[in-house]
Amino acid sequence: MKLVLGSVILASGILLSSLSGFAASGGWHSDGQGTRYWHVTPPPGQCNISQAKNRAIRAGIYRSEIIQQDENIIVLRGLDESGDRRTIGFGNIRGCPELEGHENSPNF
Repeated sequence: MKLVLGSVILASGILLSSLSGFAASGGWHSDGQGTRYWHVTPPPGQCNISQAKNRAIRAGIYRSEIIQQDENIIVLRGLDESGDRRTIGFGNIRGCPELEGHENSPNF
């Protein structure tokens, strides 16, 4: 009985340590100014929606929504501080580089 109990304790300790490493790669984070945001680390070499939305916020575009996504680009549309509608595009590669030519595009 002691052997089974010891095995259960050891297995649960290993499980908890592996879960704490998993939680560090994504989840709620704080910006240090009282705002919390959800972040998920993308697969290596790709941009994900969480990263693109965070980059859009830093560019002054709020309440963004996806209007186009494929293997090459992610395009979001949202509102700027004055309430005007703006679009912003990002390359679907590591670092989510902002693409030129998508801002205020009439096609979206």
